[in-house]
Amino acid sequence: MSTPRNYQESIEQLHQEVEALAEEMRRPAPTIIRVTLLPFSIGAAFALTMFAVIAFALKHV
Repeated sequence: MSTPRNYQESIEQLHQEVEALAEEMRRPAPTIIRVTLLPFSIGAAFALTMFAVIAFALKHV
């Protein structure tokens, strides 16, 4: 039968886990970058495509 853990050890481990979680929460999530970059990339690609289509159409008129 195992002996019960010391409360001080439990508290110290809890503090370490909370510190590790806090450090993890400080890092920006990769999805934030994707959420910001994806609409911008789609808009830029659309604008570039429209510019190329209009330039091509004006060149051949």
